[in-house]
Order: sequence, then C-alpha cells, then structure tokens
Amino acid sequence: MGLAVDAAAPQSALAEFWQSADGYLPPRGCLAVARMPGGRIVGCGMLKSLDIETGELKRLYVNPAARGTGAGRRLVEMRVDAARRMRLKRLVVDTLTPNVEMRSLYPKLGFAEVPGPIETTTWRDQPMLRPHMHFFVLELGAGQRDANS
Repeated sequence: MGLAVDAAAPQSALAEFWQSADGYLPPRGCLAVARMPGGRIVGCGMLKSLDIETGELKRLYVNPAARGTGAGRRLVEMRVDAARRMRLKRLVVDTLTPNVEMRSLYPKLGFAEVPGPIETTTWRDQPMLRPHMHFFVLELGAGQRDANS
C-alpha cells in the first residue's frame, strides 16, 4: 500500500530537525547508529526530548540490505537505553500503516499501541499522514534504570 505524501514533506521534516536540533542532541536526545562488522553504517535512529518526562523515537532507518538482521531492533533498544539514562518516564513513537515490520516490532519490545492521536512531531508536522498513523507508548517507570547505570 503506497501513501500519497506531499512533495514538501521531506523538506518539512528536515526543517523541523534543524529548528529542534537541540532536542535531538545530548543531553536532551541522541543519535543511534547501526554498523555492520567492518564498520559500514547501515542504519540510524534518533531520540528527541518532548519534555522532561517524555521522549520520542524518530527517524529510524535501516538500509534495505541490512533489514532482517536485527539492526532495527537494536536501534530501538539503544534509544530505550538512552532514554533510561536520561531518566525519562515514557517514550512515544509513531509509524505508518504500511510499516508492518515496526508495527510488529514495537509490541515485542514492550510498547503498547494506543489510540491516537498523540501529538508527536510527525502528527504536528505532517497532517496529511494522520489517517495512516499508529501510535505506541513505552512506560519506562520511575525506578527503572539502564543496566549500565
């Protein structure tokens, strides 16, 4: 199933990143990178602070050649670990109906699909996608800590 996406959407997403870059960078966010043995980068994902308790998983991408290797799962796990180190209480994420892989993976990692809308970055920035969005929440809990803490 393809979606008709406004041609301005990529520019809009890029503009949002630069307007909110401090929320994507430490100490309020992070960039996770997946590498293959040998060091070739095959994927990335970002964590963005929405407020002092809530983070948003953004811009997960895995190179088609690396899909099915666990790279996407690991990128989610890395950002969940970062959120715990940041002492966030919850994570939110959205994905689109055609992204069956992520709609299946998030629940396996403890995220609950919730009825929308959640005012995520994409929900605010890309209204044309709203009918196709699915929302997930992971409660991190006040006392949970990363294993490295």
